[in-house]
Amino acid sequence: MSTHPNSTHSVRRLTRVEQLTLNTWRWATVTLRHTLDPSGILEFAAMHAVLASLRDLDDPVALFARHLHAQPELELIVSVLPDHHRPGLALDILNTAFLLRWTELAASGTVPHELAPYPPVRRDTPKSED
Repeated sequence: MSTHPNSTHSVRRLTRVEQLTLNTWRWATVTLRHTLDPSGILEFAAMHAVLASLRDLDDPVALFARHLHAQPELELIVSVLPDHHRPGLALDILNTAFLLRWTELAASGTVPHELAPYPPVRRDTPKSED
């Protein structure tokens, strides 16, 4: 730890893979918001059960490692869902729970900085030869 009052310590930034994962969680949340019946009690119960299990993590970066090994959480969700649910619903619920925990940690200001999007690719049109 530096004792110099004017020294700056580096701010942790997300890696590209972490940023992609976070964006995937966001898309899942949007999809869930538009497709889940507001009276889907079982789906919401599964999401909140996973969210509760994620509250043992206080390090936001640990969410990414947990997400890589989230098979138990996914199995919990599938066990609660109705028999004929849409494909991808369980993953959307899982990813939404992870985003909710990320958002809780962000409220305390402890999350790494996100990366700026890549700039648009400029495609030059080839000149035609006459």
